Amino acid sequence: MPEPVAPQMLIPLLSAVALLVLLIAMTFVIYRKLARIERFLNQAVEKDDQRVPSSAETSPGGAFETFLNEDSARRNMPKAEQFAAYREWRKKNGMNWSNS
Repeated sequence: MPEPVAPQMLIPLLSAVALLVLLIAMTFVIYRKLARIERFLNQAVEKDDQRVPSSAETSPGGAFETFLNEDSARRNMPKAEQFAAYREWRKKNGMNWSNS
């Protein structure tokens, strides 16, 4: 009658099977998290694609040129005042990045 698997071989064999099951479970969890992140990023990209840039953003000189062309006195302002007024103009026209 053949001898059953020796007890000294049974423990390492069961340990290897348990580690393999644990590794497969961890791989599955990581895959699900990556899939969720990918879906989130795809939704964010779709949301950005739906936004249509304004004419000021797509004009040849850019938004700053549009800002300067609206009022000729803005060209004579000091640079610091120009940029402060430009930031306010962008805020008023809804051209700033949102925090959401």
